[in-house]
Amino acid sequence: MNYHVELFQSLLNDFLQGESALLTLEGDILAIRGTNPVTYGTLPTAASTATKYLQLQEGDIAILNDPYSGGSLLGEMTFVMAVSEDLIWVTRRPMETKVKISKSVEEEGIRIPPTPLRQKNQLNELILDAIQAHPACPPYFKEWLKTQCQDLTEKAQKLIEAIELSGFTITGELIEDYLELSKNAAWQKINERSSGETRVDVVLDSGELLRVSMDIHDGKITLDFGGTSSAKTVSLTESATLGACFYTLARFYGFEQIANSGSFSVLQLTKPSGCWLVGKYPAPTYKGMTCGVAAIETALDMALSQIHQKGERALDSRCSLRFDLKNDSKNKVLTLHGGSGATPSEAGASAHTKAFSIEQLERDFPVKVQRIDHRQSTGGKGKNPGGRGLIMKFEIKEAVEGVWMTDLTLHRPRISKNCTHGDAGEILIERQGETKNLPVLGTQQFAPGDIVTLCSGSGGGYGKE
Repeated sequence: MNYHVELFQSLLNDFLQGESALLTLEGDILAIRGTNPVTYGTLPTAASTATKYLQLQEGDIAILNDPYSGGSLLGEMTFVMAVSEDLIWVTRRPMETKVKISKSVEEEGIRIPPTPLRQKNQLNELILDAIQAHPACPPYFKEWLKTQCQDLTEKAQKLIEAIELSGFTITGELIEDYLELSKNAAWQKINERSSGETRVDVVLDSGELLRVSMDIHDGKITLDFGGTSSAKTVSLTESATLGACFYTLARFYGFEQIANSGSFSVLQLTKPSGCWLVGKYPAPTYKGMTCGVAAIETALDMALSQIHQKGERALDSRCSLRFDLKNDSKNKVLTLHGGSGATPSEAGASAHTKAFSIEQLERDFPVKVQRIDHRQSTGGKGKNPGGRGLIMKFEIKEAVEGVWMTDLTLHRPRISKNCTHGDAGEILIERQGETKNLPVLGTQQFAPGDIVTLCSGSGGGYGKE
């Protein structure tokens, strides 16, 4: 790798933070960064859609959250900025977090197609006011957008200054060399491992079938989703499907840090029209962007373990449990991640929850937290046990509403004889001395005295005890 390519890669790494991507105006993906799998497919689509319909000039900013234009969840805003005459920066930032159970994407919240937010160094106040007037728009939305625009403008200026200080020009030849090197690096990492083919089926709790045939040969991966069923309650956009596939594979082989047009070229996807992986408006997308993505990750994990048997591992509990606690105008989403699967050499890692204030939760909502801990697992047994999931238990002090969602609990996929299944996620309610399991998704009013227990899934175990 020559000096200019190394310097270019260093600039990209320094600039891209959070869920973000940098592309050329012609559509070449220079780099994508993020921890959400759908980022890797949706951000390039957002850039393509915005530049197609809006003539962005240097310094202009567009926003969108429409999943069918390259957005993800409606509570996350995607910003598309023309950093220069040749470079497009796309970044995604969360605005609000809610669990959505809907029959249409229009019911999931305010949907914004690519919209000019800042043009010729001026904010589009008329558009801001029109969005703010929408009944589903959060009251602080306009001021939040202004803050984001200021931050984006300052960061873009720092990138331009860094490029100028580096003393070199980002030429077409430099980009071509960088993408070719990235392609070769991804190819080599795949080619170093086993070749082979396999087929995996995963069934979601709502009945959708995910079927994928994986073929790995000559440093390239082909995924054929023929046989995948149509949507019932789970639907995912085509760009989100691509992102979930690429990110899962890139992390397995270790080239997620060179996510660009070069490394993308080693992956080929085939998806039948009409299946739930190619959702069409107005299908809802919240469940697809969460539980659907977890199903893709699980299926690809299984396929990779079958082909690369030396690297076989038990299944992670990929589908987080989300519980949205609502009281008056406030809401708080409690997210419990699952444990990791064990390997032949070590136990799976137990789940961790993001730090939050129990005292603040109890001030904002009429609940009393009784327990937050790792759950005692009955599944995931083996010589090396699976990582434990989380348990959160709280008592309802006054009437509140809860909306929750998890998946991959009812249909256990066929796994290797060396592995065991972990515990599935579950939600329980104790009322007047009786305890019962709640369905995997739902909405319910909880009464004073109810005790709610949230349990995320545990990872699978490996080997005989």
